[in-house]
Amino acid sequence: MPQYNGKPAESFGFKLIKYEKRDLKATITFNRPKVHNAVNGAMLVELNTAFADAAWDDDVRVVILTGAGDKAFCTGADVKEQAEEFVGQPNQYWKWMGLFVECHERLRNIGKPTIARLNGMVVGGGNEFNLSCDLAIAADDVIIKQVGAARGSVAAAGATQFLPLVVGDRRAR
Repeated sequence: MPQYNGKPAESFGFKLIKYEKRDLKATITFNRPKVHNAVNGAMLVELNTAFADAAWDDDVRVVILTGAGDKAFCTGADVKEQAEEFVGQPNQYWKWMGLFVECHERLRNIGKPTIARLNGMVVGGGNEFNLSCDLAIAADDVIIKQVGAARGSVAAAGATQFLPLVVGDRRAR
């Protein structure tokens, strides 16, 4: 069983995600609905822990990724955290970005089928989490966007590479 900070994953005490294992499924829920499930550094640590645990648990046959609330699956990086933590300290950003890329690599290589259960807004890094899953099931009102370029960011976790593979080159452009 993977350990983080010397503790087994099940004792980690998730606060920013919900992690439930039942009936051969692991359901991981972005759980910051007040900020449209935006991802901050602490959430990335929790996601990495949950993904590692689900990968190692032989009783888990499928992983479902979803968002709490009815407004958003995930809207990507928490821009408030980004402004507070990294403006004026750009050499610290690589740590956050390393966790973000690690999450996507871990999700893409989890060794089990992964399903993105999409609701509401699926934006930026949230869309990259969608693309990192094997299958997506979307509610009727889903809005999918890549907005990083408008905010001085790039889709560094694979959207530029994977979106054309999923929807075709012309639609991706």
